Amino acid sequence: MNIPGKINVKMGAAIVAIACLFFLTLQVTAASHVALRFFNTHTTFTDTVPANIKPITSRPKKDTSIKKITLDTTIRSKNDSINTIDTLFISKDSLDAPINYKAADSGVLIIPTKEFILYGKANVTNKDVTLDAATIQYDQATQTVKAFGATDTTGNPYSKPNLTQGDLKTISDSILFNMKTFKGLTKNTYLQQGEMFINAQIMKKINATEYYAFRGRFTTCNLDTPHFAIRTRKMKMITNKLAISGPAAPEFEGVPIPIGIPFGIYPLVQGRHSGILPPAFNVSEDYGLGLEGLGYYKVFNEYVDVITRVNIYSYGGWTLNVSPKYQKRYRYNGGFNITFQNIKALNRSNSFGGSNFSKEEFTSTKSYSINWQHSQDPRVRPGTNFSASVNYASSRYNQSV
Repeated sequence: MNIPGKINVKMGAAIVAIACLFFLTLQVTAASHVALRFFNTHTTFTDTVPANIKPITSRPKKDTSIKKITLDTTIRSKNDSINTIDTLFISKDSLDAPINYKAADSGVLIIPTKEFILYGKANVTNKDVTLDAATIQYDQATQTVKAFGATDTTGNPYSKPNLTQGDLKTISDSILFNMKTFKGLTKNTYLQQGEMFINAQIMKKINATEYYAFRGRFTTCNLDTPHFAIRTRKMKMITNKLAISGPAAPEFEGVPIPIGIPFGIYPLVQGRHSGILPPAFNVSEDYGLGLEGLGYYKVFNEYVDVITRVNIYSYGGWTLNVSPKYQKRYRYNGGFNITFQNIKALNRSNSFGGSNFSKEEFTSTKSYSINWQHSQDPRVRPGTNFSASVNYASSRYNQSV
C-alpha cells in the first residue's frame, strides 16, 4: 500500500549510491587529468607550430669548494691593457740619472731659485759626462749647467772648464749645456779628433755627435800657435767621422797665406784609415814658395797600404813620391819608395840685375829613383836573418836631393 509522503527504502538507497558514484568519479578525474590533444593519427607532422620549449635537463651540481675572495685595488686604464700600480710620482724637472759632485771650496744651495753652485776645483759626473771647472752652476728649473774658469792675481786663466763625454775631450773658456738633451754652447774650445787639433771661437752642440763651429781652425800641430793651420769661418763636425767647412785659407806661423779653397773636407776617423795628408809650407831661395807633403794615405787591407805625396814650388818644380808597404805579422815586411822629380832651381852662378829674369837664370833637372826594402821576421827561422835592399836611380837624382 502506497502511502503518500513516505520514501521507499530501495529508492533512497539507490539515490545515495548514485550520489556516491558521482562524487567518486569527479575525484578520480581531478586526480588523473590528461590534456586533450587534437591531431590526425594518420600523419607524422603536427598541424600547429610547436612551442620553443627547452628540454628539462638535470640540475647542475652545487659547487661546495671554498673560494677565496680578494679585492682588486689595481687602477685600470682604458687605453692600457697592462694592469700596473704606480705609486711613485716623479717630478717633471728631475733627471733620469743621479749626479755626483764635489768641490774643493764650497757648495751653495739657493732654494727659491732652485740653483746649486760649486766653487773651487768643482767636479760633476752624470752618466758618461764628466765636467771639471773652477765654478759650476746648476739650475734645476731649466736643467742647464754653466761652467767657468778662473784667473790668478796676474790675470792668467787657470782651471778652465774641461768636458769629457765618452772619448771626446774639450777645453773651453766657458760651457753652457742642457743636462737632459746635452745640447750646449761653448766658447774658445779646443779639442782633438784623431791626429787633427781643432779650435773654434764658438761651438754649438746640436746632438750627441754633431757640432757647428764659428771661426774654426784645423791643424796637426799641438802648439797653441801652430806652425801651420787652415782657418775657416763656418764648419760642421761629426765626431770620429769628418768635418766639413766652407771657404778656407791656410796660415803659416799665424800669418795668412793668399791661397784659398772653396770648401774643405777633413777626416776625423781614429785609428788606421785612408785620408788626405795635410801639407806644410816652406820658403826656399832655390825653389821659391813651396807646398810640401800634400798627399793621400790609402789602406787596402790589413797587410798593404800606400802613401802618395807631392811637393809643388812656385818656380815651377815638383816632386812626386809613392811609397807602398806590405807586412805580414811574424813573417815578413817590406816596401817600395818610388820618386819622380822635375826640379826647377834658381841658377846662382849667373849675375843679373833688376827684376827681369832670363831662361838661363833657372836650371831644370828631371830624375827618378826606385828603392825596395824587404826583411824576414827572425821568429820564422830562429838563428837566421834575411833582408834585401835594391836601389835604382838616374844619374842626376842625387844632384837635386
